[in-house]
Amino acid sequence: HRERLAKQDLHAWRVPDGVRQVEWVFHADILNAGSTCVEDDLFYVNPVNCFMYDLDRQDLGAEVALADLTLDPTSASGWALAVAMPWEERDGVPTMHARDVQHLMDSPWMASPKLWHNSYREQDLDVHIWVHDTLPRDPARFVADHVAFTRAQLSCFGTFPTDEYHFLYLFPDRDVRHGVEHEDSTVIALGPAERVRSDEGYMEILGIASHELYHAWNVKRIRPAEWTPYDFTGPCPSELGYVAEGVTTYMGDLFLFEAGIVDLQGWSGLMTKLLERHVNNPGRLNLSVAASSYDTWLDGYKMGVRGRKGSIYVEGAVLAFLCDTRIMERTEGKASLSTAMRLLWERYGQPRTGLTADMYWDVLAEVAGERLDDLRRDHAEGTVDTWEPLVHAMATQGLTLSKHVDDGGVTRVNLGPVS
Repeated sequence: HRERLAKQDLHAWRVPDGVRQVEWVFHADILNAGSTCVEDDLFYVNPVNCFMYDLDRQDLGAEVALADLTLDPTSASGWALAVAMPWEERDGVPTMHARDVQHLMDSPWMASPKLWHNSYREQDLDVHIWVHDTLPRDPARFVADHVAFTRAQLSCFGTFPTDEYHFLYLFPDRDVRHGVEHEDSTVIALGPAERVRSDEGYMEILGIASHELYHAWNVKRIRPAEWTPYDFTGPCPSELGYVAEGVTTYMGDLFLFEAGIVDLQGWSGLMTKLLERHVNNPGRLNLSVAASSYDTWLDGYKMGVRGRKGSIYVEGAVLAFLCDTRIMERTEGKASLSTAMRLLWERYGQPRTGLTADMYWDVLAEVAGERLDDLRRDHAEGTVDTWEPLVHAMATQGLTLSKHVDDGGVTRVNLGPVS
């Protein structure tokens, strides 16, 4: 006898007393970095969008048994499993173990007969790279570049939050660009295939990968108080998107430079693209990046109505650059935003203390030796134009910044070394 569950609200169903098993159907045909998708050669799951859990038992551990999956990674056509969760084969059934609901929901996996795997060790961290289907043109370089930016980021923070980290790559032959961070892993989707194999696409992959690895510290541990712990039952708006995504966007590209993957010209090209997105968005002058961050819960991180709001990624990264150069200028190069982020990691990230805006700006002031209240007032919580501060900030780094409007009415940015 089966009975249908009554829906209690938008997120919950009421299970009658005495019921010990619940079955449900999930339509798994969307492929991006945050979805669940089942195809003939791919079993890809993000538990957060297709699993149920008991609201009263969130601290209990969980097991996930893949009963219909037979693994044989030694065979060229055999299936392999990519996941950061601990797992074992129990009577031939792959069985994963989660500490609690938070761990389960934050642990995606993919299984396929078309998984390419490589790994490396940096300090005490074991890193695994899993690629489904399409490989970049030069796999050896792909791994070497991962080693380089991993090493650079580890040198910044000193320690990594876990013993193991997994990059899960999906490179389908369809148009997609997406990356999602998790505590012990990331899923990155980019396509179509020819994009992955192009020089521009390759650098795009590395940029996303560096960004997502940085999230292992910033967002997954250095975490806004509103997301500590994450509440899956409803919206969790926060004004700190400019820290969560803005700092990460800026640092992700900066560490490609620090790692030697791009030179100064390459970094300048990345910054030019960022600044052109910034100056061509009138929304930054209408709604602050802090207020725009709060509103991301209304529109799923999309820009929505043109000119209404800023982007936590773009405007947040510009603000991070202004903070970084201010700290370097005031300390004569002895400290930077990276210094502050390491302190935030040690003070708030490691003990899992939720971060507030005051905590963030207090640490930046501590590192800089003075308050950065003007940057917070004007460019985090206000809508003052950033152009003049940007010109000055670039000059402190030996760079010149100018702009012009092209024939199509688009503002173009020119960034280069002082001649």
